[in-house]
Amino acid sequence: MRERRVGVSRGEDGGRDHGAARGGAALEEFLTHGLDDVLACPAPGEAEERALALFTSVVATVPAYRAFLTEHDVDPAAVRTVTDFQALPPLTKDDYLCRHPPAQLCRSGELVSCDMIAVSSGSTGAPTFWPRAVADEFAVATRFEQVFHDSFGADQRTTLAVVCFALGTWVGGMYSASCCRHLAAKGYPITVITPGSNVEEILWVVTALGPQFEQVVLLGYPPYWAPRHHCQSASAVTWRRTRPSRGSTPRGMAPRRVGAGGDRLHRRARKNRYCPGLHRGAGRCAGP
Repeated sequence: MRERRVGVSRGEDGGRDHGAARGGAALEEFLTHGLDDVLACPAPGEAEERALALFTSVVATVPAYRAFLTEHDVDPAAVRTVTDFQALPPLTKDDYLCRHPPAQLCRSGELVSCDMIAVSSGSTGAPTFWPRAVADEFAVATRFEQVFHDSFGADQRTTLAVVCFALGTWVGGMYSASCCRHLAAKGYPITVITPGSNVEEILWVVTALGPQFEQVVLLGYPPYWAPRHHCQSASAVTWRRTRPSRGSTPRGMAPRRVGAGGDRLHRRARKNRYCPGLHRGAGRCAGP
């Protein structure tokens, strides 16, 4: 019988070991740094130092990027200043992402260095695979924190976060759910549920669970909220704007906010009386 091992090593520079180290460090930084500190203006030269450090790290660990620089006759060792960095050739979907196998685009040249693969919407053609590690999620989770804290006051209110982005391989739904859970791990009183884009299930979730929370935040895709019949389907739900007082039992509580990301929200959806409090920016959808 084979022995079960935990924390299997994949070599000195490889895969899971490197990803675990990055993930642990990123998680600790996310959990221990306050939002004001993270969003504070960096000290002079700090942003530039971070950019150069990222460049050095990617050159050392991502095979496709090293090949890309070689093709463009760029010597990585010669990139020492911000001016050198600004002169680097830009990456595009055609000359970089589509020219290399997914593994070569990852650190250590291994897909196993990532723990998640998402897919873009494919709005300009074929969808694109986007591997990522948990360490890559915390920068985006900070932006979720900014919206939940500043717009929704979710650090002080019990919040049901309802992910209404489509689920599956598309990046929006799973990424939003992950970021909300990261906020819960940081201490925000946020509970996540993922009905996806099923209208009836969303309304059922809001009706059944909404009264147990001080507020409900719906995270979704703007074109989904725009059609009139979607908003009118919510007419059976009491969209109360009032919030229960501290210490009382939340009764009849309904969503106060809708967090939307991606395309511009149609003005008719903003004015629709069944969809009050629409707020753009809580979510982020896939690119082309």
